[in-house]
Amino acid sequence: MDFDFINDEKFRAILTRDFEELKICFEAKASKSVLVLSGSIIESILTYYFLNFPPNESNPKGVLSMGLDDLLKLASDNKIISQTTKDLSTVIKNYRNLIHPGREIRKNEKFNFDSANIAKSVLNIVIREVKQNYISNIGRTASDIISKLENDSISQPLFEKITISLHKSEKVKLYNLLFEYGLRKEDYPTELTEPKKYLNILKSQVDREVVVNQLMRLVNKIQTGEQAEILEYYYLLFDDLNHLDRSNIELILLYILNVLIESTNYENAINKYVIRRVFSTFGAHIITNEIENEFFKLSCAIVRNQTMANVDYFVAYDQLINSIDIEMKEKIKKYILKTIDPCISGEFYKAYGDGNYLPF
Repeated sequence: MDFDFINDEKFRAILTRDFEELKICFEAKASKSVLVLSGSIIESILTYYFLNFPPNESNPKGVLSMGLDDLLKLASDNKIISQTTKDLSTVIKNYRNLIHPGREIRKNEKFNFDSANIAKSVLNIVIREVKQNYISNIGRTASDIISKLENDSISQPLFEKITISLHKSEKVKLYNLLFEYGLRKEDYPTELTEPKKYLNILKSQVDREVVVNQLMRLVNKIQTGEQAEILEYYYLLFDDLNHLDRSNIELILLYILNVLIESTNYENAINKYVIRRVFSTFGAHIITNEIENEFFKLSCAIVRNQTMANVDYFVAYDQLINSIDIEMKEKIKKYILKTIDPCISGEFYKAYGDGNYLPF
């Protein structure tokens, strides 16, 4: 079963997990488990639907307090499911509380695998009808917006106006789709060439949690992922580091600073970071001694490894120091002049000049 219309990751994960478990129980002919899980999944789907499209006089707290019986009635009254589907759901509704052994004994509930088979079939019908109504109600989808951006460059300057009326759940999906677009390693074959600019516009329209979820993926990638992937995550997210706590910011910056220190040994490597202005992303986040130390090391590495024929080193240095205040700039310059051979540092600053870093 495809729950792609569920944009809330936690909801979708729960539903996918429960449906997979239901299939295992069905194959094992575990009738009671199939009946209970069928009811639970229907309850979750209807709750999600009404949280996104609350009926008149309903609020999130009221929706969350509803049981399966009330949700089925509400869905039928609002034409989310047909009356026939609601009637068929009785086989599930009546067995919803089988999870309580006392009720099963007290009510002398009888069920068998035929009941479970019907329950699973009804569940599939409910999912299909809710999905159809959900898609109908949201109007334009995140996929529609992506397609528009890919095939119509004229629409790109209008992105904010296009998305402002998009349903909130589709904005979340669009943010995540754009993020995945930004992680692609191949060259972009379409007009959508710079997902980051759209992410920066859209993030003001989605909950902070959506952005934080991606930031935490960056943290996890640093612990388990590959360097190229980590750098793509960082490029897409460095503007939002302030959403993280101090320890996670430190972890990310120490990793990225060390990558950049290494890049100064290779002229081709430093160029791509200059183009993306990665060297300018640290100033606001020098919050620990460890970050400051690596920042100083990077400054020295740029000066020490620069070649007069490659302007990228001067641009990198310019981006780096212009991300910090005047006091820190002077502190770094004094440290470099003290640490690096005067011939090398002197030539660098002579070429760099008073903000004119072009070596001619």
